Amino acid sequence: MRLGSWTPEEGEAAIEEASLGSVGSSSASQPAQADTDDPDGGQADQEDSGWEARGATNHGGVVFPLFSPPTEWRAETYGRQALLPGRTYALAFRGSGSYMAHVYFTADDLASLRPGQVWADDRSMSTKDFDELVEDKC
Repeated sequence: MRLGSWTPEEGEAAIEEASLGSVGSSSASQPAQADTDDPDGGQADQEDSGWEARGATNHGGVVFPLFSPPTEWRAETYGRQALLPGRTYALAFRGSGSYMAHVYFTADDLASLRPGQVWADDRSMSTKDFDELVEDKC
């Protein structure tokens, strides 16, 4: 299971890396632009944020905060463990057999969710609609 991110400037090459590639900042990252009014020199806008848990398994649903995967997964983290503005995130996971899924979202997408809604299929939906969407896939 892996959570990674990229900016529009990092482009499509970062999508595959954020979904399946190596842990850490995308090789497509652009150098940060120094700004004297910005204490970190713009680095926060240029770094990936996420984690990777190789061999993470679960049998059934697991609920956890986005940047706090279960400790038994021994996730390796990188970057700031927070949703950063201007980044698109990919959460990639494998199911039984060869089943693999990706969920793409931004901080704004998640902020738009109301209680009882989830983000899937590039849109917000009720948990009932989500269950119907995935009932033949999971």
